[in-house]
Amino acid sequence: MISEAVGFLLFSTIEGVGILFIMMSIFRMNPLAKIWPALFIILLMSLQSFVLRNELELNYMVPVINILLFILLLTTVIKIPVLWSGIIAILGYMAYAIAQTLVVFTVFGSIVNAQSTLFHGYTTQAMTAIILIFISWFMLKNRIGFTFEFERLRLKREDTIVIILMLIFLIIFSIIMIRQDIWLNIIFFGAALMMLIYYSVREEHFYD
Repeated sequence: MISEAVGFLLFSTIEGVGILFIMMSIFRMNPLAKIWPALFIILLMSLQSFVLRNELELNYMVPVINILLFILLLTTVIKIPVLWSGIIAILGYMAYAIAQTLVVFTVFGSIVNAQSTLFHGYTTQAMTAIILIFISWFMLKNRIGFTFEFERLRLKREDTIVIILMLIFLIIFSIIMIRQDIWLNIIFFGAALMMLIYYSVREEHFYD
């Protein structure tokens, strides 16, 4: 059980890094600029994903929560307006889904085969992450990607709005988890949001 948990967290975190790299490189942003806070959030994503998948069998909630946390990560740490953060996160997940689908059918032939063993599952995650990181490196090196004036879509008092939304999300999520008696997931999700709130009130800019 412990080895399964460690393997899940390790490869889920690697996969999360791949998703972060591709979503930022699509818009010609350097994913290494804020890699440490991003890694912390991605690790917390992996922890809550493990609980939701293995303890509650709520697989459908995992991508929704992860996309939400990526949006908040981009908004608070990278300082991208929330509307653009949503676009970037969704496009990044679409790129991830395409890459993983290619890996599944090229290497294993079917989804059933890819999920038949833990080793196959970890291999799929690792290969998907490697492909995404390589594509990201290639795009950044050759200056491939979109560039936009993000600030034009920044809402007035956006930082305050984002903090209020995070607190609302935390309350709703906590109520759901309390009803399921999963307090550990509240701690993981709460820790992620508290860190993001901390960054949202700091006077930092992505290009500092």
